[in-house]
Amino acid sequence: MYDISQCWKTLEFIEYLLKTKSSTFIVDVCKYHHAEISQYAAQLLPTPSITTERYNIHKRYHRHLEDGIKTDAVSGWLLYASFYYVTGQFNVTLRLTDYVLSRCSPYMVPIGCQNYDDGHINYYRNHVHSTMTLHDKMGMAVVSNVKYVKHSSLIPKELQLEVKDQYICIPPIVMSHCLRFLCYHHIGNIFNRQQALRDLYLTGKGRNLMSVNTLSNSITILGVCFEISDDKDTAYQCYDEALKCDGFICIAAEARTSKLLTD
Repeated sequence: MYDISQCWKTLEFIEYLLKTKSSTFIVDVCKYHHAEISQYAAQLLPTPSITTERYNIHKRYHRHLEDGIKTDAVSGWLLYASFYYVTGQFNVTLRLTDYVLSRCSPYMVPIGCQNYDDGHINYYRNHVHSTMTLHDKMGMAVVSNVKYVKHSSLIPKELQLEVKDQYICIPPIVMSHCLRFLCYHHIGNIFNRQQALRDLYLTGKGRNLMSVNTLSNSITILGVCFEISDDKDTAYQCYDEALKCDGFICIAAEARTSKLLTD
């Protein structure tokens, strides 16, 4: 969804269903989709840093973002962290990424995975029980990629090229370390910036909570962080590798490669 009015109409329809349905499962599914659409709606609002009607805009952001944290264990929290990053509240962003990283486990159940191994199944069995609602189960044991819609107002400005022509899905651990890197870069904490870059590199190497269709995006983001660190050679290697991945290819990697060669 790339139209805010369409998001609001969908949210209104889901709210109508919530009032008319009695099945606990159907109600929980509706709540999940309401939270998912709220994540999209938050990203289609005007840029949160602008001063015009700033209070009302931030109020709308918080309403959608607070609902958006109900989709799974971490993706909504990372969108909240992105909101605080683009509004320059770097210490809040760092606290939220700390929380996300504390929640992430390689055995959490990823949404959209075609084949779940024994680790995923055992983790789910050990962390949920039959009396829990679907919302509680999702928040306890399920993890989703962070989806930034096309022209998202919440994506860091350093990654706006990645959503110029399409949406992008980013693994939560990758986005957490990326946000930490960017925060420390703006704060001027070089030591922690390099540590965050190293953590991001090791995350990509370990492929934690990373599917074949998010690998190219993840390596491109790693390249962006290396480029910001003025390591253009390594950045170029990352972009080149991102273009050779199996599965979905991040088209922004090609644009970033061309830009490096012409600068």
